[in-house]
This record gives sequence, structure tokens and C-alpha cells, in this order.
Amino acid sequence: MKILIFTASTGGGHKRAASAMKEYFESVSAENTVKIVDGIAQAGKLYNKFICGGYTTLAKRMPNFYGKLYRNSDKKSALNNLCEGVNRSKGKHILPVIRDFEPDVIISCHAFITLMLGDLKTNGKIFAPVIALITDFKAHYTYFADGIDHYVVSVETMRRDMSERYAINADSIHVYGIPVFQRFMTSPDKAELKRSLGLDESKKTILFMAGSFGVSEVLNVYKSIADNSGDCQFIVITGNNKSLFKKFETVADKRNTKLLMFVNNVEDYMHCSDLIITKPGGLTVTESLQCRLPMAIYSAYPGQEEDNANFLADAGVAVLLKDNPGKLVGEIIESDDKLKEMSENCKKTLSGNSSEKIYGLMQKLTSKEG
Repeated sequence: MKILIFTASTGGGHKRAASAMKEYFESVSAENTVKIVDGIAQAGKLYNKFICGGYTTLAKRMPNFYGKLYRNSDKKSALNNLCEGVNRSKGKHILPVIRDFEPDVIISCHAFITLMLGDLKTNGKIFAPVIALITDFKAHYTYFADGIDHYVVSVETMRRDMSERYAINADSIHVYGIPVFQRFMTSPDKAELKRSLGLDESKKTILFMAGSFGVSEVLNVYKSIADNSGDCQFIVITGNNKSLFKKFETVADKRNTKLLMFVNNVEDYMHCSDLIITKPGGLTVTESLQCRLPMAIYSAYPGQEEDNANFLADAGVAVLLKDNPGKLVGEIIESDDKLKEMSENCKKTLSGNSSEKIYGLMQKLTSKEG
């Protein structure tokens, strides 16, 4: 099977989901050929800079304005019609890639690419089945387009909302979850894993995924939690944020804090932790759910992150940190019953092996297409 996956650089989640699917699809059959293309970048340098840079600028520097824009765009409007028209028109830039690769199935991991593909499909320029993957936990008007054959969503509430509110055919919506790498689905021995990572196996462990936080913001959260969490140990991963790493070097207690930059084995640190402090990006959240790891959410941007955070809190898998993060985290980390309850809720919330289910859908679609 030839599978073409379109992704984008508006955050790392879209690319991570695409890579997770590629890994699985290639592992199940040597006959599968998978190609990942950044569809937004393919549509032009200025467009890519505007979309990706614009999102980062608005979300980080003008979050309230971005939140209002996100809410106001959740309906049919003149502004939405204009934006949709612009995005659909960019389909001509990804069409050569599609014709050159000749895929059996196309997967979109980003809403704007979904619009491009929907336009190409409705105008008879492409014929392969198109699947749109939604990597958040609440539906939004801009995620849908005419011409899309199937949607893959994270939870049942999205399926109901899409069918009832947005009039999407329920038979085309599949609650398969968000794809993550297979290594997140293992269940290693926690004590042995801690020893292999140089951690104290007897101590409860709090993991900070800190790279996407503001520097002063995450340092204050760390200090508050470290001062209120008793005899715990901490793992702080700053990703590629060198400035944040250097700041942490000056404030972190080296006796109980393992400080890291970018790592290739984040699943190991999730598997050996009791609680994760993170922003509510769809992929990090799904990886945490897969590891049965309770979450404490801090500083969600208004918009999809805020929706994700509220969903997770309602599902009982996360708490929202506000005025006194140290006090709340301290209470949770000291309660084995609370941690166990949240971990069990993670299992209830998660929808199985997403990549496996998507692959099954593709097999059915290609069989029907002949």
C-alpha cells in the first residue's frame, strides 16, 4: 500500500503523529511505502511562515486575542469563508506531490491541509480516499471540509459533536484516538527502569515537560512544586530550549532533580513517573494517557489547548494548576489513592492502538477502491 501523510510545523504534535503512523504502517508490511510531506511548507515559503509563525506569535504573545479568534471562527462566517478560500487555493501546490507519488490513501494531520485535499477531491483532481486526523479533544468548525472521506478523532464526545453540531456523517467518523509511537504502549518494570535512568526507585517522581513554557513561568512552577512535594525527585526536560536549560541549572536542586535537554526516550521518563507537569498539546497528552500517567496542566493557551485541558480535567486524568500549583501537586503526589484513580481514568479515556485501527480502515478503503 502506498500511503501519503501530510503534516505541518504548527507545533510538534502533527509531525509526531505522522511519524508514529509511518513507523507502524511500515512495521506491519514490507510492501507498504509511506511518505510524509509538510503540506504547509509545500504550499509556499510565505504561506508557511505566515501560518506557522503566525500561530506561534499569536498564541504566545497575544493569547487572549488568539482565543477570541479561535472561538469566533467556530462557525460559518464571512471571515471563515475568506480563510477557507485561501487555504483551498493552496491545493494546487500539493497536487504535484500527490500525482508523483500516486498514493492508495492520503492522510491529513492538519486542518488547513484538510481543506486543500477536500477541494482537490470535490473537483475531481484526486481520487484516493482521504482521511483527516484531528489531534485535539474537541471539535471545531475549521477541522472539516467537503470531499473528505473519513475523520479519525480522539474521543466519543467529538464524534457526537461533529455529527449533531456540524452535520458530519456519523458513519465517516471513527473514534480511534491519536497515534503515538508503539514504544509508549509497553509496560516496563518501574523500579528497574528508574535504576537504569539513574533515579531513586524508592521516591515518587514528577516529570516536567518544560520546553514549551515561558522561562520565568516554568521556573516559578518548579520552585512552588519542589517546595511543597516532600521527598520527591524531579525530571525536567527542556527540549531544545537552551536558555531555559541554563536557567534551570542555576535554580534546580541537583540532589533531587535530573535536568535534561532534548531526549529520544521520553517514553522511559513517562513510564517511570507518577505525575507529569505539562501543557495540554494533543500528542503529549495522548502519550501520557498511553503511559497511564496522571497530569497537572499549567498555562493552556486559549483555544484548542484550553479545550483539551478542560476535557482532561472533566475526564479525571488531570488537574488544572492555577494560583498555588505547589499546594495542589503536593496533595496529589502524597495521595496514592488519588494517583491510582487518575491512572485508571487514563486507561478508560484512551482509545486503544490508533495506528492499528487507522491501518485497518485503510485496508477496507483500498479494498473497496480496488
